[in-house]
Order: sequence, then structure tokens, then C-alpha cells
Amino acid sequence: MIDRRKLLTIGGSALVGSALPACVSNNDGFEFHRDTSRRLSSTTRFDAARFAGQWVIRGEFVHPGQPPLYGTVAIEHGAKGITGISISSGASGRERYDARMDRAGRITVGKQPFATQYWVLWVDADYRTAAIGTPSGSFGWIIDRNRKGGDDRIKAAADVMIFNGYAKSRLKLR
Repeated sequence: MIDRRKLLTIGGSALVGSALPACVSNNDGFEFHRDTSRRLSSTTRFDAARFAGQWVIRGEFVHPGQPPLYGTVAIEHGAKGITGISISSGASGRERYDARMDRAGRITVGKQPFATQYWVLWVDADYRTAAIGTPSGSFGWIIDRNRKGGDDRIKAAADVMIFNGYAKSRLKLR
């Protein structure tokens, strides 16, 4: 079973060997939660200062039979953009990861050769709801500033994920 929090530090590509039972296999190799033949794009109107702060995980892409974590996420920012991500869940407590931004809306966690980019695919105009994914499709979250409400924004974020090739059947919403 893949521990989704560990993907933040070691990256999806390093998990190929150990994730074999949890991944869907096809003739092209391994598939996570996204059809990588579909183009993926990150938002161009990204403001790290507005993105920083507390978020609640409202949607998560999981493998069949795997429960979602539904924790909280704290995003830190500094002069060069996003500088850290802390994840809290009932199962694991709190974990913090250093992060950096090379381009707007693209957050890199970890160091080479295990660094992974997390792309902000969409964020609403008021920075209340966001869709985050990886080019490999190993990870996908819908985060919101609140635990409840904003169903129209949650649906919009889910639609963006699906448009970018994520498997609708693997999305678990809170």
C-alpha cells in the first residue's frame, strides 16, 4: 500500500518497484491516477502569498480499497514563493516538508533524484479552493479553506482534475 504522505518526500518515480501491488498496470508500464497521454497544465495566475495558509483536504485520488486521509495542509511562503508544506492527519500526526518554486504554480518537494513537482492546476479567484496534481498522476488533491460548503467550487476543482486526465472513479470527496 502506498503511503501518500511519503510521496511528498520520495516522489512517485521512486515508488515504481515498491508500488507494484497498488498501481494499475498496463502495456505501457505503470499508471497512477492520471492518463499521462493527456496534457497537464498549471495555473498561470498563481500568487504564493494568497495560496499560503491553512487548507483542508476535501478530495483525494486514492487506489481502490484505500481510504482517503482527509487531513489539513499548511502552506508556507517567503520571498521566493512556496517554502514549506505541513500535512496533518489523524493517522500520522503532523509532517513538514521543505519546498521551492521554480515556476508559478509549480511546487517542488524533495531533492534530486527524488524531487517531485506538485502543480496547482486550478485555484478559484478568491483562493478558497484549489486542485493540485503531479505530472505522473501519482497524487491528486482538492483543497479548500473550509471543511464544509463551497460545493460549486469543489465540483469545479474536480472537473479540472478530470479534464487533466485524472480518473473520476478514484476521486473521494469529503
